Amino acid sequence: MIDVIKRWMGKVLGKGGAAAGDRIYGATHVGRKRKGNEDFFLIQMEKSLFIAADGMGGHNAGEVASLNATKHINQYFSLKALSQITGDGDEIKRRMVESLQGAHRKLREMSRANTGYRGMGCTVVMALIEGDDLHLCHVGDSRAYLCNKSGIQLLTTDHSYVMGLVASGKMTPDEARHSKMKNELTQAIGAVQTIKPDYNCYSLRGGDKLLLCSDGLWDMLSDEEIYGVVKKHRPANVICDELIEKANEAGGKDNITAVLVIHRSKRRN
Repeated sequence: MIDVIKRWMGKVLGKGGAAAGDRIYGATHVGRKRKGNEDFFLIQMEKSLFIAADGMGGHNAGEVASLNATKHINQYFSLKALSQITGDGDEIKRRMVESLQGAHRKLREMSRANTGYRGMGCTVVMALIEGDDLHLCHVGDSRAYLCNKSGIQLLTTDHSYVMGLVASGKMTPDEARHSKMKNELTQAIGAVQTIKPDYNCYSLRGGDKLLLCSDGLWDMLSDEEIYGVVKKHRPANVICDELIEKANEAGGKDNITAVLVIHRSKRRN
């Protein structure tokens, strides 16, 4: 087995919680090329809140950015705050966008106060599940995938220069994946003047698998390779560990983070 380094906040399930780990699991690994791990993930069972963040910046600033952005979002969505927006899709959207904008302001303030943090930032993808509704919000190129019997679907659009070219028809998705400019971001929390988070809502069915991941995973493995691992009928912890192992086998050029949620439908038959 790979040596999975897990860092978390709140109620997080790892290898120690085998039963719960069957359905929800998160792991992060330094990879094969980096000296430190600047990724961070959050699993909050009580809140049904899940986050994958990928830090950037010199020295330890990337780790500081991903940690503090995740911490801010977790604190923003207190249990009391969540109870006030239950069932209100418009308010959930507003609050999710606001939480990322607040994290952005927090990192900007830290950068101004400490010269060692200047230029730091992070990408964030966050999911809030309410019943069978999946609420997603993100900034940067950390991704969310939905996997089920129909295949794999990328639910987020990278805030990157090449994806802008794909959207305008000037580059194909395959060309974007192999472009030397693929890591040039147009948005990142804390690292640019302003951000405009993307939000979307999806309906989940029983057995759907939600994968949140950093580019250390999706840049090493194609969507088809990711699906080949995730579609197997196995516990979430086994799936996450294999994804990380395969990303390392493919080169492990960056930190690798995967958070997997296997959905249990709230619908009545």
